[in-house]
Amino acid sequence: MENFCLSSHQRVFFSFLNILCKHGFIEEAEEFMLVNKKLFPLGIDGFNIILNGWCNLVVDIFEAKRVWRELSKQCIVPNGASYTYMIACFSKVGNLFDSLRFYDEMKKRGWVPGNSVYNALVYILTRENCLKEALKIVDKMKNIGLLPDSATYNSIISPLCEASKLEEARKVLAMMIEDTISPTFVTYHAFLRASSIEQTFELLNNMRKHGLGPNKDTFLLVLDRFFNLKEPENALKIWAEMKSYKVIPDSAHYTLMVERLLECGMSFRAKELYAERNPEDENPKLQKLIMMKGQSKRKQRHQSLRASSLS
Repeated sequence: MENFCLSSHQRVFFSFLNILCKHGFIEEAEEFMLVNKKLFPLGIDGFNIILNGWCNLVVDIFEAKRVWRELSKQCIVPNGASYTYMIACFSKVGNLFDSLRFYDEMKKRGWVPGNSVYNALVYILTRENCLKEALKIVDKMKNIGLLPDSATYNSIISPLCEASKLEEARKVLAMMIEDTISPTFVTYHAFLRASSIEQTFELLNNMRKHGLGPNKDTFLLVLDRFFNLKEPENALKIWAEMKSYKVIPDSAHYTLMVERLLECGMSFRAKELYAERNPEDENPKLQKLIMMKGQSKRKQRHQSLRASSLS
């Protein structure tokens, strides 16, 4: 009964650490763990919760390395989960050398890498222009009985699209489909981040055809992309077609459109969209921007009239 109570209390303790980390209070979670070390002796399970917070929830490699050093100071041996978190973090921050170093060390210590580790490796290898090596990792996964999944292929497709290597990304997509793995939202969103207006509509139609939306997030991504490319006309084309995909613009879409149209000097169209939005979605920031733009235009007209009268 005594052992059962202790185990039950530990579960509650670890659950509390997890909750703190998930809400961004990772430092507080670590401090709470250390303060209570007499009641709950320090071990790898508690440290892994903190490590996961820094590696996957916040992605702070400096804090992750500090916690890793703390493991050594406390004479606590890292386990497979510890290595998985660190490799994921090194991969996310673009550190190929340490990703591979920790992978080798993990295997030497007898821990068997899982899909998460290999997905992190193919991502960083692709990002660092080592696509052939990334594809070799995929083959290795198949050979050892670890089936690549959509996350594996997305980990290759995403960095290729980020680098505008669409031809290579399409070849990987073909491999993905050949392995009977269906593209996901992540797959389509990766391609949308690098596509022209014609390709964008083609992708949106494919998403609809395969029952993958597109959804509200898809359109936020696409609209933002064309504004970043200084192509407001294409953003307006996308906006005009949103409802045909059964997506009703919400306050986030209106805010993005109005703000970015004002930035592009298209204040008349911005005001039209501002008037279209749901009146219940009050946005003081947008109101202020619209008013400031109006005042600025009036000021310019007055200056122009004054200059012409003086001449």
